[in-house]
Amino acid sequence: MEESTAGLSMARQSAEGAARRRAGILEGSVSIVVNASLFIVKYVLGVEHNSIAVVADSVHTLSDSLTSAVVIVGFRVSYKPADEEHPLGHGRAEAIATVIIGTLLLAVSFDFLQRSVAKLLSAEPLAFSWVLVVALTASTVVKEVLASWSLRLGRRYGAPSLVADAWHHRSDAIATALLALSIALGRELWWLDGVLGVAVSCLIAYTAVSLVTSSSRELLGRGPTRDEIERLREVVYSTSSKVADLHHIHVHRYGGHTEVTLHVRMDPSTTLEEAHRVASEVERRIREELGWEGFSSHIGSHSLMRSSHHLRSPASRSGPHRAWGRSGPPRRPHILST
Repeated sequence: MEESTAGLSMARQSAEGAARRRAGILEGSVSIVVNASLFIVKYVLGVEHNSIAVVADSVHTLSDSLTSAVVIVGFRVSYKPADEEHPLGHGRAEAIATVIIGTLLLAVSFDFLQRSVAKLLSAEPLAFSWVLVVALTASTVVKEVLASWSLRLGRRYGAPSLVADAWHHRSDAIATALLALSIALGRELWWLDGVLGVAVSCLIAYTAVSLVTSSSRELLGRGPTRDEIERLREVVYSTSSKVADLHHIHVHRYGGHTEVTLHVRMDPSTTLEEAHRVASEVERRIREELGWEGFSSHIGSHSLMRSSHHLRSPASRSGPHRAWGRSGPPRRPHILST
C-alpha cells in the first residue's frame, strides 16, 4: 500500500511538473507572437502618421519579446534532467531568468521615467488622430489581457518568471494607454501624460526591485519562513508522542521543487523499530499534508535517536526525481545501530 501511494504521488508530481513546463513555454511563445504582431501594426501606423512617439512605442512592444524569450529558455533549462554536475537538477535557472527579466523591467522603468519627464519639460501636445487613438487603445486591451493571463499562470504554478513577464506586458499596456490619452487629450491636458508616466514608472521600478530581490534570495539560499517551520512542527510533533525535539530545519528551493532537511530527536526509550515507523509516518504525512515528496530517509540509533529526512515538493519534474548523484535512487528508511 505504501509503495503504491508513493508511486501514485510520483506520477502526480511528474504530471504537475510537465504541466508547469508547458505553461511556461506556452506563455513565452504566445507573448512573442502577440508582441511581434502589435509591433508591426503600431510601427506601420506610426510611419504613416509621421508619429515618432507611436514608432517608439512599437519598438517598446517588440522589446517585450526578449523577456518572453528569456522565459522560454529559463523553463527549458530548469526542466533538463539532473546530471553529475547538477545532481538536484537545473531548477534555479528559472530564478536566474526572473532576475534577468526583473533587471530589464527596471531598465524599462527608468526609460519610462526619463520620457515622462521630457514630456513635462517640452509641454508640447501630440498631433490628434482617431486612427492612432483606436489602434493604441486596442493594443492596450490586448496587452492587458496578455498580462492578466501571464500573471494568473505565474500564481497558479508558483512561477516568478511568469509574474515578471506579466509585469513587462502590463508596463507596455500602461505606456500605450498613456500615449493614446496624450493624443486624445493632449491639447487641453498636455501635462497629464507626463505626470501619470512618472507615477507609473515608480510603480514599475518597485515591482522590478521586488522580483529581483525575491529571486536573489532564492539563489543565495534563504532560510525557512516562520510559517513553514510551524507547519513542519505541527506535522512532526503530532505524529508520535515520543518525538522529543525538531531542529536543523533547512529549506532549499530549486525552481518548482523544494528540498527540506530536518532532524527529529526521539525519546531514548524508543526502539529502532518504532523510530523506523515514526520516520515513515512523518515522511508520509509531510508528503500528503504539505506537498513535499520523500527524497531519502535515515535513522541513527543514539542516546537520543535522530531521524533525518530530505523532502521534495510535488512540482518537481523528471530531472530532480533522479537527482541521486552517485548514491543511486532513494532507499526506504533504514537503521544504523551504534
